Amino acid sequence: MAYPKRCLIAVLLVMTSAHTLHAGEFSAFFENVGEDFVYLATSPTRLDKESALWTLGIVGTGGLLYWQDSKIRHWFRDHRTSSLDNLSPIVEKFGVFGYDLGFLALYGGTAYLVQNEKMKETALLSLESFLVSGAITVTVKVGAGRSRPDIGEGSSSFKPFSTQGEHMSFPSGHASDAFSIASVFADRYESPLVAITAYGIASLVGLQRLYADRHWASDVFAGAVLGTVVGKSVVYLHKEKKSSVYVVPIADPSEGRFGVMVVKRF
Repeated sequence: MAYPKRCLIAVLLVMTSAHTLHAGEFSAFFENVGEDFVYLATSPTRLDKESALWTLGIVGTGGLLYWQDSKIRHWFRDHRTSSLDNLSPIVEKFGVFGYDLGFLALYGGTAYLVQNEKMKETALLSLESFLVSGAITVTVKVGAGRSRPDIGEGSSSFKPFSTQGEHMSFPSGHASDAFSIASVFADRYESPLVAITAYGIASLVGLQRLYADRHWASDVFAGAVLGTVVGKSVVYLHKEKKSSVYVVPIADPSEGRFGVMVVKRF
């Protein structure tokens, strides 16, 4: 399924699951998503000296990877094994839209059942980060129009404003999705074990995209940076907010239904 359609489905899931709520309650979540998207999209205009240095370092690393993209691709192609071939599809699922949303649904649903406020807020922030990161990723993908490695056009082939999946390689959507959730969990729980687990799984997703020959190394790096920055920014922007409106992902695997429920505390 094309990536823009996946992001549209996410919005529709939220809307159809909350149709019985008052407009004011329902709009609170989307107001936060909109505010965060605008804040992140305009963040380059607010860079201080330290942030500028970090940005230069990230851009420099991305440029180095871009220069080595072809060599890195050939290294992964030369180190394929039957065991890794079998493991690859399993790892990929941790960066697939539907599976990530399903995870948030189960996590948020559990939080609602046990009435754990921290879990509820983490589910909300993760979903918010997921949607904002996805929106930015799609925008950049379309604008860049970079060709995927497996179509044989080379690492320097770009067709800007293309909506064809084969020309939407930069940045990696799997990586940005995985890291947008991992960074929220790592920041919220402030536990080395949680951080290692979350970032470890997200990193495996990035490596899988290289192994599957669906992305260049610079694509994965950009997606990982984007997802991490969005996740950390969402947590930071909401630390001082004491909203009583929560979005709880819900799921019914037996019926194949997934959605999001907005809950209002009185």
